[in-house]
Amino acid sequence: MTGETRRLAQFIAGARVPEEIRTTSRRYVLDWLGSALAGSAMEPPGIVRQVIEELGGTPRATVLGSNARTSAPLAAMANAAASHVLEMDDLDRGSISHPAAPVIATALALGEAEGVDGDVFLDAVAVGYEACIRTGEALGTSHYDYWHTTGTAGTIGAAAAAARIMGLDEERTVQALGSAGTTAAGLWEFLADGEMSKQLHPAKAAHDGMLAALLARRGFTGASTILEGPKGLLAAMSRAPRPDALTEGLAEEQARWRIEQVSFKFHACCRHIHPAADAVLALRDEGLQPEDVEAIHVQIYRQALGLLDGVEPTTPYAAKFSLPFAIASALRFGDLGLDRFTDGAIQDQATLALADRITFAPDSDLDQLYPAAWPSIATVRLRDGSERTSRIDHPRGDPEGGVTNDDLSAKFVMLTGGMLGDDGAEAVAASILRAAPSPTPASITASVAR
Repeated sequence: MTGETRRLAQFIAGARVPEEIRTTSRRYVLDWLGSALAGSAMEPPGIVRQVIEELGGTPRATVLGSNARTSAPLAAMANAAASHVLEMDDLDRGSISHPAAPVIATALALGEAEGVDGDVFLDAVAVGYEACIRTGEALGTSHYDYWHTTGTAGTIGAAAAAARIMGLDEERTVQALGSAGTTAAGLWEFLADGEMSKQLHPAKAAHDGMLAALLARRGFTGASTILEGPKGLLAAMSRAPRPDALTEGLAEEQARWRIEQVSFKFHACCRHIHPAADAVLALRDEGLQPEDVEAIHVQIYRQALGLLDGVEPTTPYAAKFSLPFAIASALRFGDLGLDRFTDGAIQDQATLALADRITFAPDSDLDQLYPAAWPSIATVRLRDGSERTSRIDHPRGDPEGGVTNDDLSAKFVMLTGGMLGDDGAEAVAASILRAAPSPTPASITASVAR
């Protein structure tokens, strides 16, 4: 009987990606690129770039947001870190992961270094998403209690994308997955201090996944049952693994691709906050004003507490994980864009005073819907004693609500217009979404060169 690791490798090596899935992949490439370019100006990615410069590397791939070129693994590491720092990269609910950060960073850097065409690049993105998401689903929600799935499952997704870019056969892909799985990591403990490790997780996932594939191409071997084995990834990192999720419905010509159900983000904060934010924004659209509020209580699913409970907005990045601060900002300003999470914003006394009147707690009924849905209920008690309630199961960006190419282009211009100019950003977006033939990794990096 063929094990799950080998069956996944067979898929990575031989899957036939339909044209409509390539079109879908373009949307996620554009979305990721906007986050990577805008995020490159932030401090954590800047530190990563400084270290990469010290490490050196044959200049074969572009470090976004700079004029630098370095080796493909180091470029992927820098670009993955940059794409995750703003908290605006995509999110897959079922796997609780951000697949774009490790997968597209890997496919773009290695694709540029290898000189592949646009279709090979887009196929690698779709295949990498599939491997990342299926691995996250197999690890399950208990994995997320301690492990950042973007770092763990993301390493498998990055290895899959790299193997596809290089055209590795089934056997070499098995070896790549074996080496990727043994390096997969990413712990949540950094949240206690609000430190920078979250950017390191996709950065290392991209670097290590690609490293695993490069080693495999040269004959370096790894565990052939790294996912399902008794001392493998699922056994070590999950209390309730679902190995069947790795291969259920998996086929070279499958009808459903995981990339089709990945959510986009339109708020610059932790995705666990988005449903509550949209619930409060809906009440604001109906006329709710901050001065009318006596208190707000938010019901959430218990699994969100691991990231949100006890977080104070002591830094702009920590504020992205403070539900009371984010909800107060949304109610006051009507959005949760990048300007809501700055040094000045976290010192705004009116926002902080409103945040002090906001509480949240888990609801067992909502727990039952997670992770297929990430629901929240916001109940506002007004100063006149009345209450208003709003519930959101699917915030803006979920596939259930529909996200158009115009939505994604507008987001890209918002994130990169300051760097590329609005007209330039619109031209890049149009090319990635619609150019024929498909844009190559080299043409994409050239289009955003500074």
